Amino acid sequence: MRFSLKSEYALLASLDLALHASASKLARTSDVARRTGAPAKFLETVLGQLRRAGLVESERGSRGGHRLALAPSRIGAGDVVRAVEGPDGVAVRPVRRRPAPGAAAGSVRALHHLWTEAERALAASLDGVSLEDLTRRVQESSGVPDFSI
Repeated sequence: MRFSLKSEYALLASLDLALHASASKLARTSDVARRTGAPAKFLETVLGQLRRAGLVESERGSRGGHRLALAPSRIGAGDVVRAVEGPDGVAVRPVRRRPAPGAAAGSVRALHHLWTEAERALAASLDGVSLEDLTRRVQESSGVPDFSI
């Protein structure tokens, strides 16, 4: 299973905003791009999609930038992926859209059932991880102690 580069950049940008932006401190696109390695122009598009989905707030101007519109605990990884990929962003898509010639109907139904189960498991996995969870993982892996209460 592969995710698009857009989904990866959207998750990286959202995580970056969770780590570096707040109600009083906005993150500029250029700073997010530098920290995530995402091309700034592409990141502008991704952040725009996240804004339209209600996950990111943006302000224009010399002091402008971006921040999360909701608490990191309220934004799941699945929310971010669906914001940039559409409602079927976590869909499992088999390579072949039509049954192979000569495939038995029972085999086709069994595979369809498998893809449906995989899709549900993937969505549950992504929805089960919030940006707050990812932030905690970053802090734990960087060795920076978290003294928040």
